[in-house]
Amino acid sequence: MRYIDSSVFIGAFLPTDPNHKVCRSVIDTIIHDRHPTAISVFGLAEIGDFITRNISEKVGLKHVTTLQRMENLQIYYAEDFETFMNSVLAVSVSTGLPGSDAIHFVSAISLPEVNEIITLDHHFKRVEDQIKVTILSEGGVRNED
Repeated sequence: MRYIDSSVFIGAFLPTDPNHKVCRSVIDTIIHDRHPTAISVFGLAEIGDFITRNISEKVGLKHVTTLQRMENLQIYYAEDFETFMNSVLAVSVSTGLPGSDAIHFVSAISLPEVNEIITLDHHFKRVEDQIKVTILSEGGVRNED
């Protein structure tokens, strides 16, 4: 199963994003082919706040609600928040991964069926020794093995 970073959902939604076409292609494939996919509730919050800030609250809410209803999108909620955040802190300090990216990483590796993170963010190269990282760009897809 793939964990999709919120940057990919945002890029797919926003036609002005420089990576819009490749992000849209990934999201369309997930939707149409019903690929099992994961995101964290934190990722949904990032998507919602970005769309609300840049478009409107109504559109942000509609978009997040639509994602929540996708049958093939598993949303990760940390069961033990304190342990989860301690793991995020440890990852952030040990790898230099920014806090929000550390949240996505810990969410991804907390789900046993997730074996890949798809993102636009090159910071994830810092954890490519622990999970497959695919970095999207309009110039093509770069797999980090």
